[in-house]
Amino acid sequence: MIQVTEETKAEWQIVGVAGRADAEAADQLEAALRAAIAGHAQVAVDFSKLDYISSAGLRAVIQAARAAQTAGSKFLVCALSPNAKKVFDMSGLHHILQIQGELPC
Repeated sequence: MIQVTEETKAEWQIVGVAGRADAEAADQLEAALRAAIAGHAQVAVDFSKLDYISSAGLRAVIQAARAAQTAGSKFLVCALSPNAKKVFDMSGLHHILQIQGELPC
């Protein structure tokens, strides 16, 4: 189960993601990220409360990043939980996504 929240700080739309970004939740995650990108020029995803992310969850993040690139929006993955950081590091996504240790605002 995944929980997605949104808030605006400074000029950033912060999308908070908590719980499990697995195959069941991947479509919901991608839709939430795409909606944030469609409405904002700068989107940061806060994964500090993410317990687990599967390959389907990673795909949702990659698809959102591609949508942001197409839209000309800035898209950051931020504050990875220890479990999520392991998965992102093993997948090599830190080479293609902008990942920061903290939120930009």
